Amino acid sequence: MSNIFTKPRGTQDMLYDKARSYNKIVDILNSVATNYGASPIQIPMYEESRLFKRGVGNSTDIVMKETFDLANKGDHDYSLRPEFTAGIMRAIIENKLYASPDLPLKLYYSGSIFRYERPQQGRYREPHQWGIEFTDLNLDDSTVAEAILVMVDGLKALGIDPIIKLNNLGGDISRSNYRKALVDYFTPLKDKLCTDCQKRLELNPLRILDCKVPEDHELVLKAPLLKDYLIDEDKKKFAKLLELLDSCNVKYTLDDKLVRGLDYYTGPVFEAYEANHLELGALGGGGRYDKLMETLGGPAFNGVGFSFGLDRLLLTLGDTYKFEGPNLMVVVSEEDKKELFNLKHELRNLGISVLSPTEGKKLNGALKMADRLKVKNILFKTPEGYQLKNLVTREQKAIDINNTQEIAELVK
Repeated sequence: MSNIFTKPRGTQDMLYDKARSYNKIVDILNSVATNYGASPIQIPMYEESRLFKRGVGNSTDIVMKETFDLANKGDHDYSLRPEFTAGIMRAIIENKLYASPDLPLKLYYSGSIFRYERPQQGRYREPHQWGIEFTDLNLDDSTVAEAILVMVDGLKALGIDPIIKLNNLGGDISRSNYRKALVDYFTPLKDKLCTDCQKRLELNPLRILDCKVPEDHELVLKAPLLKDYLIDEDKKKFAKLLELLDSCNVKYTLDDKLVRGLDYYTGPVFEAYEANHLELGALGGGGRYDKLMETLGGPAFNGVGFSFGLDRLLLTLGDTYKFEGPNLMVVVSEEDKKELFNLKHELRNLGISVLSPTEGKKLNGALKMADRLKVKNILFKTPEGYQLKNLVTREQKAIDINNTQEIAELVK
């Protein structure tokens, strides 16, 4: 057994420019959400296991086989969060945020989730998500449309041309009618379904439509269509939503088989894709949920939300974000360490990014390091005094290290 520790399978070390890109993406998305009046929220990485079983749904892959369950150390069973929505609903209920007079309640979040699934490119066991949750006592079509617009505007702000896939799951009556139709269709075919879908047939037949097993996919293609079982009221609500999206020139397409992977969705569900690269898969998805908060012991609030897979966004964007190096490298020796240490501190307080190589590093080595790190300027000592060299223009001049303001102006 090796003495060198390595990261767990399905996780990643996000280094340097990739970590900077991650932070940049989150900052951009936070700014878009703020423009829609949303506020940030942070919740625990783990919750009671029963929260996810009740909220996410027992028929989902997440609950059936993908949660990371913690060793029992008390009176409760805990799981690392496999998604954010159930935990955010718990936070809203526990902190009575629903009692705010300022509705709808709009929240945005980012962070890790944990799912025990097969790792592959862009998919990890500790993926990162950014998302929103909008809730209200009577959630109107405008708020649902705004949630979709946050998705659209967020991707546009990242330089991605988005197209939205939409479906209408309808209300209780429509889904009950459709559930019966699916049971009638799939029951004679039960032996041809995968083991998971045989369980889904009993628990939530709609989840069969989301199955990734190729043999099941052939059966799904011939299954009844949800739109044929929607009551008029659900059709009218969905039509109003589409009108709002049309008014904002949102590019979308309707997909009868889109159901999403969580049991709590009702009404409209949606996913975002890069318009010219649909084959890359969904960049994010979400939908409306009318019963979730009540199911978790709260008031009968409605909600809508979505999340982006930040790892998928990083993969899609590649090296879109080019990061500039530090403003200044200061080469330090033992004899001038004290005065240069203070200079660096003062420059940083003026907003200048400053770094130094290992103390005593030769100038030639420092210049190579500066080139690798894309540093713009370097300050070093010669027998004639201190010199400041612009590594872009190659200009060099003598400098007074006591004139902090002048140095700051020169290296900006």
